[in-house]
Amino acid sequence: MSESGGNWRRRLNAIWDDSWFYSEQLEKRLIEQALREARPYAHGILLDVGCGRKPYAALFRDRVRQHLGLDYPPTVDQHMSSGYAAPEVDVYAAGEGLPIRTGAVDTVLCTQVLEHTPNPARVMAEMACALRGGGCLILTAPQEWGLHQEPHDYYRYTRYGLEHLAREAGLRVEYIRPRGGIWAVLGQRWSAYLYDNYVRPFRRRGIRWAFLLSACFILPACALTQLLARGLDRLQFRPQNTLGYILVARKPAEDS
Repeated sequence: MSESGGNWRRRLNAIWDDSWFYSEQLEKRLIEQALREARPYAHGILLDVGCGRKPYAALFRDRVRQHLGLDYPPTVDQHMSSGYAAPEVDVYAAGEGLPIRTGAVDTVLCTQVLEHTPNPARVMAEMACALRGGGCLILTAPQEWGLHQEPHDYYRYTRYGLEHLAREAGLRVEYIRPRGGIWAVLGQRWSAYLYDNYVRPFRRRGIRWAFLLSACFILPACALTQLLARGLDRLQFRPQNTLGYILVARKPAEDS
C-alpha cells in the first residue's frame, strides 16, 4: 500500500472510530466516560501500559506532566497491519517485566489489556512496583465480551477478581465501578454480532459489492441498537451484568 493510500485509510479509520456506525462505539464511550471520572487521580508521570495509539492522551494531558507509552512488539505489529495509525510507543516491553525502576511513576494507566496476559497477577504486581507511594493505578477490564485478538485472550474479570488482584499487589482500592448495565451488554453484544457476522466476512474476503450491500443495512442497525441500549441503560441501570469495570487503586504512601 502506498503512503498516500495508507494515510487515507488511517483518516477513514479515525472518523469511523467516533461514529455510532462503529459496532463497538457504546463500549468505547463507556470507557471514555469512566476514565473521565478518574481524571482527578492522575498526576505527575503517567505510564500507559498497552498504550497503542495513546487514545486517552488528550483526556489526561492537563493532569500529567509526561505520558509514557509502553506496548508489546507483537501487539504493535498487529495494530499496524490493521491499517490504523502508528502506535505512539516510548518503551517496548511485555507487562510481565516492565523495564521501569521501582517508584518511578505517579500514575499507571492500563485500559483493556489485563485480559490479554496469561499472568495478570504478575502484571498487576509490576504496575504496582512502578508506582511511587501515593500514586494511582487506573485500569479498565472486561467482564462481558466476545473472543478477540486470539489466541491472546485469556480472562474476563468480576469486580471481586480485580479487587483481589489489586490487594495482592499491595494496592488500596479507591473504587471499582461498572461500565454500563444489562442493556449496554445486550445492545453492544448484538451490534458486534451483526457486524462480525454480516459485514466483516465480506470485508476480509474483499467481496466489495457484498460488503457495501451488507453495510448499507447492518451499519444503521448497529447505530440504532447501540443508541437504544444507551437510552435504556440510563432509564433502568442494572449493574450486575456489565461490559466491564474501572478500577482505581492507590499505592500506600509509606511504600514510597
